Amino acid sequence: SQAADNAKILTRKKMRAIVTYEVDSNAYWNYIESIDDEDQRREADRNRPHVSLDKALSLAADPQVVAFNYMETNVLYADGVEGVPLGNEKNDGTDDYVRPNIMAYGFRFPNIIELKEGTYTIVEGNWMTQDQIDDSAAVAVVTKDFADLNNLRVGDTLTVGMTSPSEVKNNADAYRNAGYTLQDTQTELEIIGIYTTKETLDPNADNFKYMSLYDSPKNRILMPLTTMADILTENNAMNMKIYPDYYTEADVEAVRTATLNPNKVIYLLDDPLHVDGFVNQHSGTLDEYQILNANNETFRKMARPLDTMSFFAGIVVWIVVINAIVIISLVTALTMKTREFEIGVLLSIGVSKLMVVMQLFLELIVVAFIGFAGASVSGSIMAGNVGEMVLDFQTTADAQYESADDTSGSYYWNDTGNYFTNLSQSDLLAEYHVSVSPLLIAEIFLLGTGVVLIAIVIPSFMIMRLNPKQILLEQN
Repeated sequence: SQAADNAKILTRKKMRAIVTYEVDSNAYWNYIESIDDEDQRREADRNRPHVSLDKALSLAADPQVVAFNYMETNVLYADGVEGVPLGNEKNDGTDDYVRPNIMAYGFRFPNIIELKEGTYTIVEGNWMTQDQIDDSAAVAVVTKDFADLNNLRVGDTLTVGMTSPSEVKNNADAYRNAGYTLQDTQTELEIIGIYTTKETLDPNADNFKYMSLYDSPKNRILMPLTTMADILTENNAMNMKIYPDYYTEADVEAVRTATLNPNKVIYLLDDPLHVDGFVNQHSGTLDEYQILNANNETFRKMARPLDTMSFFAGIVVWIVVINAIVIISLVTALTMKTREFEIGVLLSIGVSKLMVVMQLFLELIVVAFIGFAGASVSGSIMAGNVGEMVLDFQTTADAQYESADDTSGSYYWNDTGNYFTNLSQSDLLAEYHVSVSPLLIAEIFLLGTGVVLIAIVIPSFMIMRLNPKQILLEQN
């Protein structure tokens, strides 16, 4: 049981101390599904809840928070530059369709997790400031690989847009009639910094061959979230004029609101062991359809074999304690019956009843100590193998839970990046090591002493009722 608890603690310590403040999408989706009126359902779908900026800042003010990402992502088309190749490209011919080649990460506050942890390192220029973010400055920070490939330096400009050049070409008449050209759909961003990233793609991943250029961390640009909101809003305002049958003013405003109010805010705490306390402390302050998520449900599923084993280990301990008290009490009572003459003599010469009880207690302690010493040696030898056998049995019994888990026993989140630590159940169980430490032996010995003490108290009432004269007369 102690080994199980230690395994969970050690695993927690290996995890990033991440908590997300997010919209409970499943709960809100169930609410939408419960609406019968179609118009009300569409309205509810359009007005999906978002995280609160004030609440996000309140959570960020907790002294346990060392950095947080109030962010949103979007694919963009970068004109006149190449994306860093992934290595999965195929020469299957070419087509006229231009695909997005970069992924933009927009941040509302500059104190981001990647810089705090050292995942990103600014090697040239500067990181964006809060003033630049508040002013919707048209600035960006690009990776060194991307900059080197395209011969970009700090101070250069990067032309980006939300609209594919292919779409403008294929719908030239619609754009011309609305008075727009490809250049009108694009924005120039000044490169204020260049950074390196430790993030990489796994070429052995199942979906690697299907990945696009913008999936690579090397093709990622970082920019103010306010600037991203401006680009998206202007793009939708333009689409409303080009395709009036498909876009409305409400759609334009909705995209700005959704960008500035993302579905998740990610917090990095100072210690992985503080995660649960942080969630418990702040969960009661959230609005409806808002939750704090530490991915504990997945952790609980992975730890189910350990928890089940600890539960039954606790039951076994109490069964042993109760049985020990009952058995020792009965044996002591029978022993006292055969030693009534001895007890009578002791009482007649002035030995107090309490001292008689203490003598019996010391006798039991001596016997218990001898037995405990032998049990400690044999238990230390057997504990590891027995623990592993029990864990293997419990893991096999709980295998159906892991197979039913959508995340396959892993911490996984692919919305705005994988911020939870990827761990499998085998990683957790690998930390399970049963050993009998001197401290544990001392704790068990104290428990055994308590058992003996309780067991001697029950039959001691027999001694308290004894009269030494009566005892000696009966013996004669």
